[in-house]
Formats: sequence, structure tokens, C-alpha cells
Amino acid sequence: MPDDAQSHATQGAMRVTGGHPRSGSDRADLVMDALKQRIIEERLQPGAKLPTEAELCRELGVSRSSVREALSKLAALDIVTSQRGKGTQVANMSLSPLVESLLLRSSARAGAGTGAVESVAQLREYLDLGMAEGVVRALSGTHHDNLHDIVARMTEKALRGENFQHEDIEFHIAMTSALDNEVALEMVTALWVVHSIALRDLNDDVDELLLETAQAHKRIIQAAEDGDIFAYRGAVIDHYRPLNMIIDRHEAAQQRANSGSSGGSAESAESAFGDCGDPEAPPEALTAQAAAQQREAERAERAERAADIAARAQRAASFADIADPTSRVSGVL
Repeated sequence: MPDDAQSHATQGAMRVTGGHPRSGSDRADLVMDALKQRIIEERLQPGAKLPTEAELCRELGVSRSSVREALSKLAALDIVTSQRGKGTQVANMSLSPLVESLLLRSSARAGAGTGAVESVAQLREYLDLGMAEGVVRALSGTHHDNLHDIVARMTEKALRGENFQHEDIEFHIAMTSALDNEVALEMVTALWVVHSIALRDLNDDVDELLLETAQAHKRIIQAAEDGDIFAYRGAVIDHYRPLNMIIDRHEAAQQRANSGSSGGSAESAESAFGDCGDPEAPPEALTAQAAAQQREAERAERAERAADIAARAQRAASFADIADPTSRVSGVL
């Protein structure tokens, strides 16, 4: 690496710790940021060789243990890979770490049930609709035997009551490939994997709507080849409708189960009166009280959401103020 680039990378990394790394973790972070900055500045591609541990120790003035800790962290993010006999190289820099993080995050927040599936399905639908214009423009006026063959296999399996996960991801990868956008392709694949894993608990219900889902895929490719953006978007929405129906059904069943476990109809009725006020009050008064309580709950919810948005924005702004953008993982991925 040229002396100027080496000096710049080292200085950029030192800014993260104020120029004086105080602990082993600080020094490991310095090494991580120096390597990420080098990948960016030299536009290194997967497979490109990186400095050895000894060279990094000498260049950055850190111990071998700090270098090894940094390389271990970067390997977990699929940024670097180390192999005996080959040294340290730039890894695939895929979104695979995102798959695990998304699944863990959505599952932990939603708990048991359909929350994780619903969140990821919504994001997939937003992404598909957002890419619609580009996909239709790319495929309009063409005919792709491979896509029609995938849909035919989907339909055959659906008629036999068989799942077609392999064909499904093959279809979505082929469609997204038309955009010639590697990041979009990685994101579609990552979200599909998370979606597929989160969907396992609903498989029994999903099987009921396999044929409808397969037919929606057929309409998607046909609309794209016809250059009909409106039909394409409608087909995308139809593609997710069966899953949304299943999610709604599961949520309704969960609500019924929760209601049944709360103490029976008599206690539920008593609780409802207690929420609304005096059970002897006339119906009009109960309705007004319930409406007032609903408005208050909505105001509280809006205030909580606004506070959460403000807090997230503040954290993002603070991070941007103190960080060197070119030294962050997001700059590499």
C-alpha cells in the first residue's frame, strides 16, 4: 500500500479513539477501521490480499492480540477471511450477518406468534413494489423461458400440495437480477431467508394457499414482460395476500386464546364495564367515556412514537457527528 494511503488509513483509524487507544478493545477497533478504510480507498474486491498480522502490528503500532481480535470481528461480519496458507483476504462482504440480526431482532421484539413474519413480509412487499418500475422497464418486451419454467414447476408442486421454496427464491433472484444491482439482489436474498425461517411455524396454513401464490408469480412475470406496471404492482400485492390472510387468521386465534384465558365471559364483561366507568350509566355516557379513553390512548401512542423517532434521530445525528463515515461497516457493505 502506498505510504500516503497507509498514513491516511492509520490517521483515520486513530480518530476513532482520539489518537490514544486506551484499551485492547480500542486498539482492536483501530485495526478494524484501518482495514475497512483500506478496502474502501483501494477498492479491494473479494479475494484481494490484506496485510499480514505482523505488518498490521508494525503499521498501526498495536499488539498481535489486538490484530487478531479485530480480524475475528471483521470475519464475523463477512468483511475479511483468514485461511491457513493464504493469509487474510477480503471476504464476500455479503449481507449474511444481516440475516441473523434481522431474524433475532424481529423474533425478540415480536415474541412468539406472527409478529416476526409480518414485519419481514411487509418489508419484502415494500421492496418489491419499490423495484417494480425498474424491473418492468428491464423485462418489458422480452420473454424469459427460465422464469416461465420456474413458475410451471411452482404450479405443478402446488397442485400436488408440495412446497416450492427452492423455486420461490430462484424466481425472486432471477427477477431482481434484471436490475443489475448487487445490493438489491443481496437484500432480496437476505430478507427471503429471514422470511423463510420465520415462516416455519405457519407452514401448515401456508400449504393451503400454494396454488394461489404460484399463480400470483405467473401474473408477476407476465405483467413485467408485457410492460404493464399497474398489473405488475397488482400481482405483487396478490403475491403477499395469501400470507397476509394467514397472519390475520393466526392473530385472531391468538386474541381469542388470550381472551379465553383472562377469566371467561362474565369477568370480561365486568372488566369492560370497569374500563368504561359506572355500569349503571346510560349507554350514551358509556359511549362518550369509551370514545374519550380511545382518543387519550391514541394521543399517548402518537406521543410515544414521536419520542421514539426523536430519540432515534438524535442517536443517528450524534453518531454522524463523531464518526468518520468512511470507516464504518455501512460504507463497505
